[in-house]
Amino acid sequence: MAKQYDDNMTFVLFVQEVEEGSKKPNTKGYLTFNGVKYDLAAWSGTSQGGTRYLRGNMQLPKPKEETVASSSVTEEAPF
Repeated sequence: MAKQYDDNMTFVLFVQEVEEGSKKPNTKGYLTFNGVKYDLAAWSGTSQGGTRYLRGNMQLPKPKEETVASSSVTEEAPF
């Protein structure tokens, strides 16, 4: 039987194309920890000593808003 891949405690980051001076993160991705998927965002920088680094944050994904087609909604008076 094939061994199933366990992605717990792993992350992936994707380089984003952003304009110079932009406040948008230039790296985005996700982390899976204890079965919960978190969104990651990171910004690259250079210290005063010239060392390059990444700084970032982690948060739970924002819930996706449900979109309902207006033709499928039927409204009836509650009385």
